[in-house]
Amino acid sequence: MSRKYSLKHVAVSFLCGSLFFSGIGFAASTSTDISLKKLRLFVDGVNKSAPNGLYNNQGDKVPESLIYQNTTYVPVRMVGELIGKTVEWDSACRAIIIGSKPGEEAKKAACKSTEALDDSKLLTLDAATLNEAKRKYVAGDPLVTQSVNKLKQDADAAMQKGPLSVLDKTKIAPSGDKHDYISIGVYWWPNPDTPNGLPYIQKDGQQNPEVNTNAFDRTNFGTTSSGIRTLALAYFYTENEAYAEYAAKLLRVWYLDPATRMNPSLNYGQAVPGVNDGRAAGIIETLNILNTLDPATILNGTQYLPDQDLVKFKQWIGDYMKWLMENPIGIDEKNAKNNHGNWYDAQVAAYALFSGHPDIAKKVIEDNKKRIASQIEPDGRMPLEIARTRSLHYSTYNMEAITIVARLGSKVGVDLWNYKTEDGRSILKALEFLTPYISKQKEWEFEQIKAESLSSALPTMATAAKAYGKPEFRATAEKLLKEKDATARENLLFAVPKASN
Repeated sequence: MSRKYSLKHVAVSFLCGSLFFSGIGFAASTSTDISLKKLRLFVDGVNKSAPNGLYNNQGDKVPESLIYQNTTYVPVRMVGELIGKTVEWDSACRAIIIGSKPGEEAKKAACKSTEALDDSKLLTLDAATLNEAKRKYVAGDPLVTQSVNKLKQDADAAMQKGPLSVLDKTKIAPSGDKHDYISIGVYWWPNPDTPNGLPYIQKDGQQNPEVNTNAFDRTNFGTTSSGIRTLALAYFYTENEAYAEYAAKLLRVWYLDPATRMNPSLNYGQAVPGVNDGRAAGIIETLNILNTLDPATILNGTQYLPDQDLVKFKQWIGDYMKWLMENPIGIDEKNAKNNHGNWYDAQVAAYALFSGHPDIAKKVIEDNKKRIASQIEPDGRMPLEIARTRSLHYSTYNMEAITIVARLGSKVGVDLWNYKTEDGRSILKALEFLTPYISKQKEWEFEQIKAESLSSALPTMATAAKAYGKPEFRATAEKLLKEKDATARENLLFAVPKASN
């Protein structure tokens, strides 16, 4: 882009009249039409109005002013000339520079936000999809814009919540340290046959409402994770720094600030009252951490989560990874035979990559081949998930974990997508088994105690469509995406590849 062309665009990138005229309102039609009627302009008491209401911008005539929705706008370059300030357009940064130039460090920090996301730095989000959606949003694509507008609404709502921390729960962990995360088993209920309700009894697939009360950390943890992710994505698309600032605040309060941070361990997750103080199943709740890694990378492109804070967060992640790998509770989760084992692998591999230990990630992902061999039958069924009372849900849930591990494997040179045992057990076979049920071409044949939306399978099917290019995966992903609301965030996060010719 030439400098002359750029400055012409600066000239018609109008500066809000309320900024130039110190908040003075101007009468205008209540219509939303743009009014180009000539206005008078005074600077330091001197009439600076253009004779014909047009401003000469390097040979082109542009309106000296206009009124739109009761607000007056004037060309920023003209304003600069009138007050004796130079105006430049930095196309690389998409920045208007009035007067003296910013220092290189300040400019670099401010302009990071305009850079496209780098897929090599993201773990679960797809950079190409996000970058393309943003390109369309900037270009005014109406379909993408409506999804971004909904995302902005969600972000505005997230800014009204928190910041929350592990200190906000009403109960205290058996350690006596409020910085320790605590929760109780999701499917465990008070015992009706004992006066004090202990020991709790299991009702698989039926969630105890006590789980999500403020007595424990589960709800606040989820709210914080969701808030960080929503705000970081909203910042990426809109570059509204208020979103980045609050997202970084939520992250620092939960993970970094010594007064409020969570200890990087999970000794008391999904406890069963009357039975134990914590157990391996609780580690599934730290998927909230997994979902915070890519947002942190996005936020690092701003002044609100500078490099030194990202380093501290990576240290926290590394410490939690170490706990997962060395603590008996973490080791129990590693030994889980069902979806918990795959989600353990997904977490440890992602935390290893994020904290700078690719060797650990590679070993975990390589070892995941054993899970494929033991969990998936030659026909693609997953018996341990099918045995559950919500068997379709847990089958797709397990598949999501497996595909995340496979995606991470591509970053360290381990190809799980094409791995196959001698008797045919593979990720591909499991996907081929599940797809007709997810697409509703076939009725699920196993126990499912309640109807559930299958939209949660969208990340898996979109990823599978890219990995394999199979028409049935692509068609299923398209179907799931079309079933979402037109304003849904998924339209910004998941792109279904086009059919090959």
